Amino acid sequence: MGTSASSTGPNNKSPLLPPWAEQGTPIEIGAGGGDQGGDDNQQTPDKAEVDNGKVQQQILGPKPDIPSANRLAGARKLFGDNAKSGSSEAGLKSSLKRYSKSSGGGSGTSRRLASGITAGSGLLGIMQGDSVTSKGQTLSLSDLNGLSTDQVIDRIAEHLTPENGDADAVRLALDFALAEVLPEDEAFDASMFTGDVVQEAISNYLTDLIFQDVVNGMGKAWFHVEHPSTHHKIEEEIRDLVKVITDSKLDNLMRDNAGKISQENIIQIQIDVISQTVNEWENFDD
Repeated sequence: MGTSASSTGPNNKSPLLPPWAEQGTPIEIGAGGGDQGGDDNQQTPDKAEVDNGKVQQQILGPKPDIPSANRLAGARKLFGDNAKSGSSEAGLKSSLKRYSKSSGGGSGTSRRLASGITAGSGLLGIMQGDSVTSKGQTLSLSDLNGLSTDQVIDRIAEHLTPENGDADAVRLALDFALAEVLPEDEAFDASMFTGDVVQEAISNYLTDLIFQDVVNGMGKAWFHVEHPSTHHKIEEEIRDLVKVITDSKLDNLMRDNAGKISQENIIQIQIDVISQTVNEWENFDD
């Protein structure tokens, strides 16, 4: 699944932290809402409420300052030059390094993606068998049994997509994450969400959230990509580069969490994976 690169992206007056990243309708995760997945799944002992404000409170470091003029110009130039030359891994790494430095680094990216982190907490809840209430509606695995996997993906994504400026990016990330782990052309049942599948889905989800942020941030630099096949190739290269790092960061964090993702640690795990992945770009060679 790709994304649209027709937008010019944020401009010099765009805040590093959009207002909706600090506000939003909460998601409530309640234990035992439906049939459970595999034996590795965990239950939350009590109801948990997650919103963007709670996410912001767990992110270390100050909120981003007012952006400087032309803050993304350097990253966009590097990206555009790389796109015109056909793209290379070295060129993409240089672009990502500059993008991290000009967009608030790992902490700033985590803050900017708070709506996605909130939705990710709901995604975990659904996959682990909890009932999840969002926008006044409740969904659990028992509502999904017997549907096709395409229908399941659509129901979950629709349920968790926020009603704000991050709606498209979060929806795309949810679609990508679930399409990558659920088998095609099979009737869904809850046992598909084993512990390993849950972790892979979370990794895919965070990968695509970060990917969408980069694609949007590069904005009009995409206009240097003249052919659709080149456009698709560069998208896949960016996503693959992000995925390798995201997988590594999540695997490392799982060692510190006894190999489990739970509602008690899902917010911090998402923050840490996003922050560490983006900060890793700053170690790339120029």
